[in-house]
Amino acid sequence: MDDKKEFREFELEGQMGGAVGSVVMLIVGVGVSVLILIFVGALGGQTYNLVESDIDAITNTTIKNHVKSSITSGFNALEQTGDYLPIIVLAVVISLVLVLVLGFTNIAGSGGMRGSAL
Repeated sequence: MDDKKEFREFELEGQMGGAVGSVVMLIVGVGVSVLILIFVGALGGQTYNLVESDIDAITNTTIKNHVKSSITSGFNALEQTGDYLPIIVLAVVISLVLVLVLGFTNIAGSGGMRGSAL
């Protein structure tokens, strides 16, 4: 009997494990997103500096213009993604808060465990 009681207490206390995992996932996700934006911008700019002379050496002006326009489009896309990062972070935070709240109220995951008439 004592073993079952101790296990039940551990089970009740262990419910916070999901919350800790969600918070860790939030921190890691936001950190990785920010690092990706920083490194992609920095490494992309450095790469362009390294190959700019090679691009200027292209004799076909049509190809040279296409290469330069694609590089400009890439940096514009990166800038727009950086502008939307706060919205992405807010969406991640809202979804994790909902998961935590539903986990604490035992709505998520336990509803299908109970018997039904069907």
